[in-house]
Amino acid sequence: MSPERLQQIEALYNDALNLRSADRSAFLDHACGADSALRREVESLLEFERAETCLDKDAIEFAAESVAARGNDSLMGRMLGRYQLLSLVGRGGIGDVYCAVDSRLNRLVAVKILPPYMNESQEWLQRLTQEARTAAALSHPHICHLYDLGNDSGISYLVFEYLSGELLSERLAKGALPLPDALSYAIQMADALVCAHEQGIIHCDLKPNNIMLTKSGLKLLDFGIAELRYPEKTAVVSPSAAHRPGTLAYMAPEQLNGDTPDARTDIFGFGLVTFQMLAGRPAFQGSSEAILTTSILKDNPPSVLPFLPQAPPALDLLLSRCLAKDPRERWQSIRDVLFILNWVASQGRSA
Repeated sequence: MSPERLQQIEALYNDALNLRSADRSAFLDHACGADSALRREVESLLEFERAETCLDKDAIEFAAESVAARGNDSLMGRMLGRYQLLSLVGRGGIGDVYCAVDSRLNRLVAVKILPPYMNESQEWLQRLTQEARTAAALSHPHICHLYDLGNDSGISYLVFEYLSGELLSERLAKGALPLPDALSYAIQMADALVCAHEQGIIHCDLKPNNIMLTKSGLKLLDFGIAELRYPEKTAVVSPSAAHRPGTLAYMAPEQLNGDTPDARTDIFGFGLVTFQMLAGRPAFQGSSEAILTTSILKDNPPSVLPFLPQAPPALDLLLSRCLAKDPRERWQSIRDVLFILNWVASQGRSA
């Protein structure tokens, strides 16, 4: 399967994942057209959406069950470097994720097996290595840590810390978060972004499916890895499903226009995620890719107050500037956003 086809499947999968189940069929009708093979690939990935993962269970419990109930996956039980794969726990457009044991340190980890096209050129592998080293250097309590990057017998893989919790996307399927929880998670997310931006790293793919809620708080997933998905950066990026470097519902206008993202792109993504935590629905919606794209590019950001009347008015102003179409009209630093968030949280309704 070509890299372009893999990217197209991934983009459609991510877009469908952020729709209600009832809306996915109509979306795929429009997005896939007569390409029935493409639709089957996307639908097969969606079947894994609700699959139990190693992130949902106590580590020892999950390891015991995984060893006892291995299926027909040829990689289960295999050693990749020093990591023994226990069980397939997730499948997506950029590879499969396994729960594994680090045999040297005797701990559970999450191992992401990368797509075959990442092994096709030495230049691509060198870029992946360089960017993975940068992401691994991030040390923050609200960023999922990248431990390792390896290649064993032609299989490239990334190794992440093991987490136990619930994806924010799963929590939002139940409705909006209480205001104190949403503010607390927003502060944690902004604090993590401050750490990354000060080291020159941007996420480019902030969305509820890349955020885990754990007992110790919020964790950003795939941080600094979003850009690893695409072998080449081009001056102009088509907003079509085949080339979008992200998930449509959570893309900033400059990403849709093919402009180079920067830290302000993450500020837009931060605004989208925070709005959805407070309102229980995405800031921009559409029944098709074209309508959703137009909404992101043209519509004014909605106010959160109709959904959450008890929210401080200053919070509405904060989010409206995060969601400004022109990056020059947004907050220019996530540190400023964090400062105002802390002030809003301390002042309460009077802010």
